[in-house]
Amino acid sequence: MTLESSSVPQDSTLETLPPVFLIGAGVVGTAIAQSHLDAGVAFCIGDQDADVLQQAAQQLVLPSDNWSITQRQIPGLSLPGLCVQDESIDIRTRPWIVIESVVERLDVKQTLFNVVGGVFGASAAYCSNTSNLRIADIAAGLNDASGFCGMHFFMPVTERHAVEIVGHDGTSQPTLTRASTHARRLNKEPIEVADGPGFLVNRMLSPYINQSMLLLTTGASADQIAAGAAAFGMPMSPLELIDWIGSRTLFHAGRAFWQAFPHRLSPSPMVAGLVKNDRPGRAAGRGFYDYVGGLRSENLAPITRELIERYRTDQRVYSLTDIEHLLAIPMWIEGIAALAEGVANGPEQIDIAMRCGLGYRHPLGWNGYFEALGKTQMDSAIAKWSDAFASMRMPSPDST
Repeated sequence: MTLESSSVPQDSTLETLPPVFLIGAGVVGTAIAQSHLDAGVAFCIGDQDADVLQQAAQQLVLPSDNWSITQRQIPGLSLPGLCVQDESIDIRTRPWIVIESVVERLDVKQTLFNVVGGVFGASAAYCSNTSNLRIADIAAGLNDASGFCGMHFFMPVTERHAVEIVGHDGTSQPTLTRASTHARRLNKEPIEVADGPGFLVNRMLSPYINQSMLLLTTGASADQIAAGAAAFGMPMSPLELIDWIGSRTLFHAGRAFWQAFPHRLSPSPMVAGLVKNDRPGRAAGRGFYDYVGGLRSENLAPITRELIERYRTDQRVYSLTDIEHLLAIPMWIEGIAALAEGVANGPEQIDIAMRCGLGYRHPLGWNGYFEALGKTQMDSAIAKWSDAFASMRMPSPDST
């Protein structure tokens, strides 16, 4: 994203605008905008591409006829913008909060926050929706990082009732409080976690997603994987979740996980294959599955089946129990590691993150599921599959 300051005085009309500024009107940015509307929270949204901004405006569903969408350029920024608000309500009593969801490039995000920081000032909270970059790495390039933190939403945003709040060493407590308060205004549970690769939820999600693709290329069918995920308590097949998140986003997330923990998984080539074959995901109508009018095809797309055969390494016969264990246990292993490293502050926080961030819905809950599974079954599954899958190996204390 290219963003430059303009010569418009900073305080010319800022006080007349809704004090929430969303930057980026792509798939995720639009979903975050809709989440604000669903909660009745007014906002402005900007994007360097006026066409993308217009497409977002057409997709937004307003709460009532009192709400309007008007073209407004944010004073001090050379950026097309829209303001979405209920004109009958005075919304100018809150300090500004800025939330970006732009391309996952460190230099782009650093430039963006330095520019908007000069517009909204030190009293604003600046939040990144990054899922792949460390918050500390972004903060290292900012002129003033005390007001900066991570605010990570989950896809599909309107169905996931949690947001990860991620600070760095220099984040002020008022900034974290402001971000958490804003999450609650959106009817989402704020989960304060430590900085690190994937934070908490994506860190646990990475081996699960990768494992599903390894299963696909070693003999499991898409239907078996969906059934195993459902038995474990997940709301949808991991293959469908990949389409929701987007193959390119997952490619970068998987690479970040593997770079941080190279011995914890063997990367599947399937996501790279989807990217190379222009299968970006659900929003584009083509991913693992095809989508028409938002409806998923019954079967995997023909190109997906071709990729499976291209990358096939085995033709095993898996039972449903095998698949359930091979999807569930890698997430549990990574959760244990995250707890040991202080990324999460306790098992209860992981339970909330899974339930609210990923829609986990096993009737026993996350912790209850593994208590019921029991140590004997888990040890047996780990012994059975640890030679075949790196994600089924317990990490040693001194290894990554």
